[in-house]
Amino acid sequence: MQEQLLLIAAGIGIMIGLSLLSQVFTKRKANFFLGIVILLIAIQLLFSWGAQSGYNNQPNAIPFWLLLNYNLSWPALWLFVKYQVDDNFQFKQMHLWLFLPAALEWGFQFWFSVLGLNLIEHTFWPILSEYIPVLSSVGVLVYFWVHYTNYRKSVNPKLQNKIVIAQLRLLTLMIGLSIMVLFWIVFSFIGWEYFQIIEYIISITILILAFLHFMDSQSFAHTGSKSKSIEFPNFEDDFELKKLNDTLIRKELFLKPNLPLKELALELGLPSRYVSYLINQYLNKNYKEYINHFRINYFLDKAATDEKNKKTLLALALESGFSSKSTFNQVFKTQMASSPSEYLKST
Repeated sequence: MQEQLLLIAAGIGIMIGLSLLSQVFTKRKANFFLGIVILLIAIQLLFSWGAQSGYNNQPNAIPFWLLLNYNLSWPALWLFVKYQVDDNFQFKQMHLWLFLPAALEWGFQFWFSVLGLNLIEHTFWPILSEYIPVLSSVGVLVYFWVHYTNYRKSVNPKLQNKIVIAQLRLLTLMIGLSIMVLFWIVFSFIGWEYFQIIEYIISITILILAFLHFMDSQSFAHTGSKSKSIEFPNFEDDFELKKLNDTLIRKELFLKPNLPLKELALELGLPSRYVSYLINQYLNKNYKEYINHFRINYFLDKAATDEKNKKTLLALALESGFSSKSTFNQVFKTQMASSPSEYLKST
């Protein structure tokens, strides 16, 4: 029975992990890093199944366990966590250095296998392959729980009700990982006789994640005319996009020289990433281009009145929400294909 549970959970985990990894070329980078974590966990379950069933000892067995590198898990988990608790986080090339221990681990494995040496006998190997991953994972999990608590306090209560399944899925994953790492530390001191506890925790976590994913994926096609995003299935894109434009115009929020995405999202009661998604997906603009579009239109409306003769162009630009002359000139020329003075002379 235990072998079947391990195999089923491993299979589901591999499917979820590969599905998340396939989103590497989309805007949902957080899912890619989560896919790395879940895939490694699934491979660990598959390894446990192979050990119990005897598959790992067969001469023709596929050595899938060579992919099992926990120095991949903690940097991937940290990047996933950063995307969850920091709306302004962006992946940069320097973050690739986080995966250096994983590259070193695979490098040592390959080199020692070529030389025919036993890597386990060296004292540095447990430090690289066990202590660094577990201690780093502890740091990532502590970082998550501290920042997630603060993040939850800042989220609009109405928004929390809309994303309850997504929150349950996130909490299930992080609670499962936290318990797993806790037992990992304990077993490092008392021995691995009760490693089955970790296997059960991982299996149950993956099965719950699969169930919550099914609940949140809306498996039956939506028959209405309103569009929905895959990442934010609890929101109607058409409705929220109209609310975004209407709110921005009605309250003239774009007139603020400093209007962070997070502030606008809080005004709308929507996640910052979702607001950014709406602007990118449906308007083909980034956030700054979107806000500056309203500011330029506001400037043109003012310049079409008698105010043009009473005030300087700089004064009109500052009243339209621009913070400086250089920014105004650059944005105006980009949007209107001419300088402000040239454009107004031609009209």
